[in-house]
Amino acid sequence: MIVASWNCRGAGNRAFPQLIKDIVRRKNIDILCLIEPRISGQKADKVVRKLGFSHWIRVEATGFAGAIWVCWNEGDIKIEYISSTEQLLHCKVGRKNSNQCGFVSFIYGEPNYLKRGNLWQTIRTIAEHTTDAWLLVGDFNVIRHPRDRVGGAVPNTNSMDAFNNCLEETGLVELRDPHDHFTWEREFIKEKLDWVFCNFQWENMFPHTAVKHDLAYK
Repeated sequence: MIVASWNCRGAGNRAFPQLIKDIVRRKNIDILCLIEPRISGQKADKVVRKLGFSHWIRVEATGFAGAIWVCWNEGDIKIEYISSTEQLLHCKVGRKNSNQCGFVSFIYGEPNYLKRGNLWQTIRTIAEHTTDAWLLVGDFNVIRHPRDRVGGAVPNTNSMDAFNNCLEETGLVELRDPHDHFTWEREFIKEKLDWVFCNFQWENMFPHTAVKHDLAYK
């Protein structure tokens, strides 16, 4: 199963549906999470229907910011909505022909350090009540260490500490791309803002889980 997460930073362009279809076909994506489409309501309904998927779940944008869309085709994929906040969409994911399933949290972290604290608390709450396999994937909008940024402003120590404390308290383990470290770049700045984490149960149930970063699509 291939799960992809992309901060598309806007889904209102007329060419967007065809771009998504091309990406899904080229990468054989089973589940696609689109972050920050920057549209909501009826306009979002119209766009998501053109993406080529039979099923989707949406966390609406707050004004012009945020939003999480998770899209998939019926086939042998089954997804059950569990809960959501403005920064997280929590689902149960599996295949119809398999008894193996797990929980996946799709993430869009607030750019604002203080507002992002709500995300860390939500993750802690889920961890307290989860004994099954659990994966977290998405744009957390924060780095863990100074080495996760090249160029730009001096990293916010409090922001990094809050992130790392949450991971330590919940026992989540990072899954890395062995080839590409940074996930976002602009001019002379590079950062790792997109992350994948899992718990011990996920590691045991799906030991061959692999991560690959693609920086951009033209």
